[in-house]
Amino acid sequence: TVLYQSLRAHGLSQHVAWRASFAIVPAPILIVVGIMTLIFGRDHPAGKWSERHNIPATEIATEQAHYHDHINDDPDEKKLDEKKMGDTSVTVEPVQIATIDVAVNERLTLATALKILTNPLTWLPALAYLTTFGVELAIDSQMANVLFGLYSKRIPGFTQTTAGYYTSIFGFLNLVTRPLGGYFGDLLYRSFGTRGKKHFTLFCGLIMGIALIVGGFYIEDHNTPSNAPSLATLMGVFSLAITFSEF
Repeated sequence: TVLYQSLRAHGLSQHVAWRASFAIVPAPILIVVGIMTLIFGRDHPAGKWSERHNIPATEIATEQAHYHDHINDDPDEKKLDEKKMGDTSVTVEPVQIATIDVAVNERLTLATALKILTNPLTWLPALAYLTTFGVELAIDSQMANVLFGLYSKRIPGFTQTTAGYYTSIFGFLNLVTRPLGGYFGDLLYRSFGTRGKKHFTLFCGLIMGIALIVGGFYIEDHNTPSNAPSLATLMGVFSLAITFSEF
């Protein structure tokens, strides 16, 4: 928003300044990350993308990693390891077995592509992501305009930059809610398996949807000069929606 205000001060229109801000900061970062991924990243856990269908390649990579992890040429270190193994007791705990199909890499053909595209399970993760993280992105991109339109004339000094600062709170919630959601998901998985994680996801989506509906009706019912919506209430309701969308 500071860059946007600077470009506006130099005479650029809102339309041009907004798009120039994205071209100056986020676009170069995305390009650099893409180049680094292309140079340093791997196409597939087994190596080249052309080997993705080769199951033995994955097994070989696993065996090599296991082998390298246990290379030890120091005799003293070997004796120390043997002593540690003799003094170590192992406790075996039951592990929750997931009811998930094992993925098998196959060569892509037209028939398999059509089979994949017509399978509802293919679209389920994308739709889930669209209705969770997609909601957050929609709010992040538009909430500054909503806040500026609501409070620029009601709160002295409430500029576009101020609205952007308030909106950035939703992005910072990722630092807490994403790891916390993963932690809760792991706890539920240990006790209830994939069914528990599925129910938790549905619960989070329900709370998110309710919060969004409440926020929309609240703005609609209080969008008059004599009955302005409370900024604290508005931020609280949409923060709740963002929190459960990121869980």
